[in-house]
Amino acid sequence: MTAPTAHTPEHIPEYTPEELAVFEQQWIDTVQEDQELTRFGLYPQGSRDRGKGELQGSYQIYLPPAYEDDPDARFPVVYWLHGGFGNARQGGAAVQRIDAAIRVGAMPPTIVVLPQALPIGWYVDSKDGARPVEQTIAGDLVNHVDATYRTIPEPWARTIEGFSMGGFGALHIGFKYPKIFGRVSAIAPPLLKDLSLEPDERVANTFFGDQAYYDAVSPWTLLLANSPEIRNHSKVRLMVGSRDERLVGVVREMDERLATLGVEHEYHVVAGADHDYPVLLDGLGERYAAFWRK
Repeated sequence: MTAPTAHTPEHIPEYTPEELAVFEQQWIDTVQEDQELTRFGLYPQGSRDRGKGELQGSYQIYLPPAYEDDPDARFPVVYWLHGGFGNARQGGAAVQRIDAAIRVGAMPPTIVVLPQALPIGWYVDSKDGARPVEQTIAGDLVNHVDATYRTIPEPWARTIEGFSMGGFGALHIGFKYPKIFGRVSAIAPPLLKDLSLEPDERVANTFFGDQAYYDAVSPWTLLLANSPEIRNHSKVRLMVGSRDERLVGVVREMDERLATLGVEHEYHVVAGADHDYPVLLDGLGERYAAFWRK
């Protein structure tokens, strides 16, 4: 499986307008196959067709060994969000670590869902309403998973985690829906407050250059708007590499904001790590699984 790669502004691949247009509609992964530890699945996206459910999206899902061993048991769920220009299969690196931790008892048996979100959708409903990414995950996908698999359908047993753009998405969705996702884990989230600091290729089809809309849906705004519910329902983890110069300062600022608002959270700066998911997790070590174990 391919691990998530770093797409800092200076390393964004060049895409043609035609390729970017394809990304805007990539609700189903181009590889519709089971992976090493996960199964490919489809779910109805009623948010995209006014509840008809005729349009679909895809996901990969990991079921822990205990899922088959104990047919009466129910399990917590981690929703893992991929980074920019990525796909659901990039969560394979996270699944491998979680599976290993479960097998040695370092964390409880857990279902992991890897949504196929739009490669440049930011896990936000686009300003023009054409791409309701947030609604498909927080609504359609969660409802499908709870109805299809033996989950514990409670906020305290439902985590949303993501890397890079997925980290932004985890904070955006987690802070907007604290009664759905009681655990939020953001790894190297791009929390820059000025939209112009993000390359157009990554943000134009979601925010349309509108700083006001970007502000309205940002984790900063949602945290302040929903701070009482977040303080009562949520536990948050922030992680960033010490060499991730573009993001380390703004993630530290989010840590300070959470502390000021009295939100229970963890904050980790991984020494020597840049915007690199496997290196960040290697640096965190056993503390990665401990977030769920406790």
